[in-house]
Amino acid sequence: MINKFDLIVFDWDGTLANSIDWIVDCIVQVSEELNLPVPSQQACKDVIGLSLSEAMLQLFPTLTKTQKDEMVASYRIKYIAKPITTEDLFLNTLPVLTELQRMGKTLAVATGKGQQGLDRALDGTGIRSFFHQLRCADTMRSKPSPHMLFDIMQATNHSADKTLMIGDSTLDLMMANNAGVASIGVTTGAHSRDTLEKHAPLRCLDNLIDLFER
Repeated sequence: MINKFDLIVFDWDGTLANSIDWIVDCIVQVSEELNLPVPSQQACKDVIGLSLSEAMLQLFPTLTKTQKDEMVASYRIKYIAKPITTEDLFLNTLPVLTELQRMGKTLAVATGKGQQGLDRALDGTGIRSFFHQLRCADTMRSKPSPHMLFDIMQATNHSADKTLMIGDSTLDLMMANNAGVASIGVTTGAHSRDTLEKHAPLRCLDNLIDLFER
């Protein structure tokens, strides 16, 4: 199936990197620190893929701008306290990227991270060279807007029918649907197979390496 596509766009958190639990922990810590109601783990997972500001406002809709800015700043301090290394990648991330590169695929990332956060993640894990294009939520409209995918397709001169989005959340799959792009869900992050399948991906995988199964 992968042979049908020339441009493969990956989400980052929960898809290539095993970072969902750390994101949730940071949101919980900040909530407690600022004496806000602590959201459930699933509620925290549901906003991963939005820009950080949008995520905080969705979790805490009554925040003032000052409170939101304080929460975003506190979250960033906590998140970067943990170093990022190759150990943060899922076991099969590197083999999958290596094989796709060998096959001549154009690879890209579309993430809810800000550019600074993605740069830190790419440099820490050492996999920047695999990707032709990077799009982040602080310079593009957040998922599920198709803006990031449209921009990547335009920059790489690939059509929607030759583009595949791979992600672990409903926001990833909704973005793909909004862009008219095929998608594959992975169950390694924010949402379960049952939840992902409601958004009509081609397949749901329990492991990225299964991408190469016929």
